[in-house]
This record gives sequence, C-alpha cells and structure tokens, in this order.
Amino acid sequence: MSNVVAGWHGKLPSLGDFASRRLEPDFVALWDGWLAAGLAHLQQQSPGDWLQHYLACPAWRFVLMPGLLPAPFGDRTWAGVLMPSVDRIGRYFPLTLIAPLVEPPRSNAELRTLLRWLHDLDDLAADALQDDWPIDRLEAELAQCPRPGWDVPAPMTELLPSGDAVAAHPAAGAEAIVALIADGQAQAWRHASAGHAFWWADGQSGERRLLVTHGLPPTDDMRLLFGAAPAAS
Repeated sequence: MSNVVAGWHGKLPSLGDFASRRLEPDFVALWDGWLAAGLAHLQQQSPGDWLQHYLACPAWRFVLMPGLLPAPFGDRTWAGVLMPSVDRIGRYFPLTLIAPLVEPPRSNAELRTLLRWLHDLDDLAADALQDDWPIDRLEAELAQCPRPGWDVPAPMTELLPSGDAVAAHPAAGAEAIVALIADGQAQAWRHASAGHAFWWADGQSGERRLLVTHGLPPTDDMRLLFGAAPAAS
C-alpha cells in the first residue's frame, strides 16, 4: 500500500466556492473546464429538469487509461470518484477525488484492490457531502484512505529469444511461463484500452450503470453522467 493521498477539486456544502488539494493547476484547469462546459451545455439542453437529474445522479467511480488526457497527464492511469455536489451558497458543481496510479492493474488481485479503494472513496465523498465536512475533516479522512500501490514487475519479454535464436533459462520453470503469459495479457489490455475511460455507478434504486468512453464524455452530452438513467433494455 502506498502513502499517496488522493487529490480533490470541486465544491463542498461547507464552502462558499471552489477548492482543490494536491492537484496541479494545469490539471485542475483541464478537469474544471471539461465539467463546467458540460454542465453549461446540460442546462441549455434541459433547462427545466437538469437539476432534478443532477441531484439524483449517483457517484461515478472511474479509471482513465493512459492516452486519454493530454500531455503531461496522459502518460498515466488516473482513478477516482465524481459526485454531484453544491457549495454553501447553492451553486452546483461536482466534487472529484482523484489520484494517478503508478501502473494500471495487471492482475485480478490488483484490480480488486483498486475497486475496493474506489468503493471506500465513494463512501467517503458521500459522507463529506451529507455531513457537511469542513476541509480539515475531509483531509484527515483522505489521509486514512491512501491510494493503493503495487510493485511494477520487470517485463517478462526478456525471456523471449530474438530472431531465430534460442533462449535458455536453466533456473526458470513453469511459473515463468505463467508470468510471461500474464505479462503479455497485461500489455495487450493496456494497448487495447489506451485512451479509454471506464465509468460505473450504483443508482439510488439499485440499478447499475456502466459507461466506456474514448476520451472524456463529450461536453455536449453530459447527460451520460448527469442526466436521467437510461431505461433498462
């Protein structure tokens, strides 16, 4: 487990305006600009009921794969929670808890660790909004919920011969073959998912929602995140 604490940006019921912690200004500008443009378009699309749907929208847990964000942030995997929120004055804007990962999860165990962390962040954000946490309380709770970390293994491709050569590994056995296959699967997954984002949520009525987007959801269709839940097919 690492000791990296998630950063955050957005609005809290205990504050009168935006606040951020542990996020670079350029990242905040990028993220804030995307959300602000999307919410403005949503209000234009649905002036009569956008707020009703916004307030009823669940928190979204997400993973942004490498290649999705522009440089210098796009070479990393990002994970976090996006939750509808409001400030003390009644101005609506989401709260985001987010952190970069050292590497995308490469195994089921690492993925489960990441999902547990996002579940804990989701609960933490919900408590912060419901109980009007001040910043110091939010910071203290986040410090108790650090980003998961795992060792980055050396590439197993060194086991493969080059060209028509033969590679002999006297000390390696079947476990090396398993590791080589797992490494290949992880590399293939990273290549296939580059530039994509995965969003999932549990609705207030128990319905589950999943979105997979190439890039961030478009600002002209933020109903994907903050609109009415689609009817079950």
